[in-house]
Amino acid sequence: MAGFFVVGPVRRRRAAALALVLLLAPAAAGWRWLEARAAADQQALASFLAGRVVVIDPGHGGPDPGASSADGLLEKDVVLAVALELQRLLAAAGAQAHLTRDADIDLSGMPDASLRERWRAAHRRRVEIARERGAEIVVSVHANAVPSPRWYGAQVFHRPGADEATRSLAAHIQRELRHITAGTDRQVSDHVDHYLLNNVTVPAVTVELGFLSNPREARLLAREDYQRKLAWAIFVGIAHYFAETGRPGLRP
Repeated sequence: MAGFFVVGPVRRRRAAALALVLLLAPAAAGWRWLEARAAADQQALASFLAGRVVVIDPGHGGPDPGASSADGLLEKDVVLAVALELQRLLAAAGAQAHLTRDADIDLSGMPDASLRERWRAAHRRRVEIARERGAEIVVSVHANAVPSPRWYGAQVFHRPGADEATRSLAAHIQRELRHITAGTDRQVSDHVDHYLLNNVTVPAVTVELGFLSNPREARLLAREDYQRKLAWAIFVGIAHYFAETGRPGLRP
């Protein structure tokens, strides 16, 4: 894999093209084979991810469970599992991957306040963490739920009026969710009003992993192998985004 660790814009673009070929092949051959090739692909992607600073935000936590399935699967637990796996993948590829929470905790720091006050404080803290860590991008992870059980599929959101870099990040992740999970035909949307997306100054997206209100998708979201697949799709999308930017990372 030594040929992938190169410098200079021309050779970097060639490395990017080769890395993308590596990524497309295993996904087409099935998840088992993709898992087996994950370590090799991470090495190929390291030239784009090494030193990059990514903040991963698992939504909700503590007294805020988020959405839930009919069987009692909680959004806060699903998104944390996916976020932890995403952090592991990014770290293995050399990125500086930080979580806003790494356990089922309350980020507000206000245990005696009302739930509404704690919710607001927790959201402010998520923005502070992104700034403190020097995030280059922020990926907030959530799961959806609506009254009707018919809707399904993972979807990526960015704030209205987002810049080109943010739209690119969202598009790359959405494409990989479609390609790798084969479980969504949804498109990137800006129909969202998330405090985190509105208050950070770097590209930031929200990834809705699927619908807990859809019984079939809720069963998938409860499975560890599917959680890993979702994390891998987000990871590959992030790698494609950084490969496209061509900017050097922040080396340790």
